[in-house]
Amino acid sequence: MYKESSEHLRIRIKELEAELKSVKQSFGAKSGLVKHLLRNAKSQTQEYLSVIDTNFTVVEVNRNRLNQIGKKRSEIIGEKCHKVFYDLDDVCEECVVKEVIKAKKSDRFLKSFEFNNTIKFEEKTISPIVNEEGLVERLVIESKDITGYYQLVDKVGQREEFFKNIFESAGDAFLIHDSKGNILDFGSKLPVLLGYNELEFRNLSVHEIDDPEKSMEFSIRQQQMKDKDHLLFETELIKKTGERIPVEVSATLIPLHGQRIFFVSIRNLEKRKKAEENLKVSEKRFRTLVENAPDLIMRFDKEYKHLFVNSATKPLLNIEPEEFIGKTHEDLGFPEHMCKFWEEEMNKVFETSELSVVEFSFHIDGEEKYFDWQLIPEFDENGNTETIMAVARDITARKLNEKALEEAVKTKDKFFSIIAHDLKNPFNAMLPIVHILKENHADMQREQLTEMINLIDSSVKQEYSLLKNLLEWARAQTGGLKLKPEKIKVRELVDSNLLLHRAKAESKRIEVKVQESTQIDVLADKYMTETVIRNLLSNALKFTNIGGIINVNIAEMNGDIYCSIQDNGIGISIENQEKLFRIDTNYNRLGTQDETGTGLGLILCKEFVEKNGGTIAVESEVGVGSNFTFSLPKAP
Repeated sequence: MYKESSEHLRIRIKELEAELKSVKQSFGAKSGLVKHLLRNAKSQTQEYLSVIDTNFTVVEVNRNRLNQIGKKRSEIIGEKCHKVFYDLDDVCEECVVKEVIKAKKSDRFLKSFEFNNTIKFEEKTISPIVNEEGLVERLVIESKDITGYYQLVDKVGQREEFFKNIFESAGDAFLIHDSKGNILDFGSKLPVLLGYNELEFRNLSVHEIDDPEKSMEFSIRQQQMKDKDHLLFETELIKKTGERIPVEVSATLIPLHGQRIFFVSIRNLEKRKKAEENLKVSEKRFRTLVENAPDLIMRFDKEYKHLFVNSATKPLLNIEPEEFIGKTHEDLGFPEHMCKFWEEEMNKVFETSELSVVEFSFHIDGEEKYFDWQLIPEFDENGNTETIMAVARDITARKLNEKALEEAVKTKDKFFSIIAHDLKNPFNAMLPIVHILKENHADMQREQLTEMINLIDSSVKQEYSLLKNLLEWARAQTGGLKLKPEKIKVRELVDSNLLLHRAKAESKRIEVKVQESTQIDVLADKYMTETVIRNLLSNALKFTNIGGIINVNIAEMNGDIYCSIQDNGIGISIENQEKLFRIDTNYNRLGTQDETGTGLGLILCKEFVEKNGGTIAVESEVGVGSNFTFSLPKAP
């Protein structure tokens, strides 16, 4: 049996009435919900009448009461009311019958009880019937079933609590205001967001917390919502400290009894704004980086059209970036075979969604350019390749260096095979002679010995000259020969080297003439310059016939000093001139008296002249002679 004291129930019903009144003020006036529910509750209320005497015996009941308890009149009349109606063995604790008899005035109380496994609530009014002697004779009990009313109030409170819990658990803050901006209600998050307590916030209006300078005027918002019941915009709310907070406002119009009520959801945008600002900074840095990158950076769609290109197109391709946007390579006039190649490579990335790296080359303004091309897939929200970011790096210099290195390696290999052959030849000539001398020198004539010794002497000199030139060239290649420029008198180096070759010149009766307009100095390495002069004079004497002439001319021209050594010897064919100064050919031939050479002399001359900032060239005609000219910087 469900029991509750009269005082407790009375307090509870007052609380419920207060709650109902509060709900009615905050929600019912806006939505009409409570009024509707109250109407339903009233329609469900019935009056039950019963009459008892002063001893709690039932004297009479009406039909509603009989129907309520489901008993016959004969089963009720004469029984105790607390037993008949509530199945209690004793008087109800909250019963006020005794007080009514004593005071002879009506009283009212709330009664709860269990009926058919359901908790019921009744509001009871007990009115006394007084006889002529002034004594209470009977008591009329009017009962109203307020179970529906009681449950209804509880449901309304629960519903209000339910919706408030939804709003409070949401990430956004909310408030309700009228058309004048007066705040009618709000969630607990909004005061916290703006730094107010709830009491302070209740005394504010929308105009005091919203900065219209950062959004639209309040009146404009009202105007825009006349034709639509929803508005989404951004503004800044004003904190208690005066600080501004960026927010997104979603306002919904709720027409109610001719009034305009606005439900407003407020989302804090501080983090988003900060993220947007950081994104803008990152984007600016990225764009600056991309625009100043030396590589070609492009983005393509599935139709091979350019969506983005950086400014590197101008220096690399001589095409303005704007000309690429919305166009394919074919639209831009690139070679057909290259367009096909690029499209095939992009198709592979679109199909596999994997990064690809390829190399290609094509001619730009008549020059072949080499590129390293990276194709990077960019995905949509479903993980499919939507666009391709392409980065093309100019590797022309690297490719040319690789080719040059490859060529140099081939050249060096060929050169060393030639050198190995030349180093071996003198020994091939000497070894048989040495063997003959060793076995037969005692029986040989003086003339035979002299001839063999001369052959050995010639081979040794050739081998020594070859080794000397080879060592000098190797030092120059490995950096062992350091350049030490100094002020040099070219005429003195020419004269000193003529003394070294004097015997050779006299044996071939060659006349050497030296002509110098004025005393001229150059700024060069003395050892290297002397090596150049020595080799050129040696070659001139070697390839000049007996009785020939060699002219040495030293002159200044265009700020440089030119030294030419011209002979009237056998000359060099145009075909063989192309082999001079080249390490891979090692052009070599016998002199006019079968003098041998190393094949390295002119290569050394070219190396040393160029190291000193000069040039070397040859003019020659077969049967007429040759003229070798080299230049060096003039000394200041």
